[in-house]
Amino acid sequence: MEEYREIVSDVLTTAGGAQAWIEMNLTGYLTKRCSGCGIDEDAEAMAAAMQWLTEHASTCVARQ
Repeated sequence: MEEYREIVSDVLTTAGGAQAWIEMNLTGYLTKRCSGCGIDEDAEAMAAAMQWLTEHASTCVARQ
């Protein structure tokens, strides 16, 4: 069974046309996600995750 996660940020379109966002699970752990490059990594804090999201969306050229 897959862990429940909820999107807690805006879903941004990347430079390559994919989508990137931040998720949180039921215990409060944050995850950075991108459907283009496939990133699925833990994030330390919301502020850092939001900075990553903004930077990643403008630079990731991988496609879905």
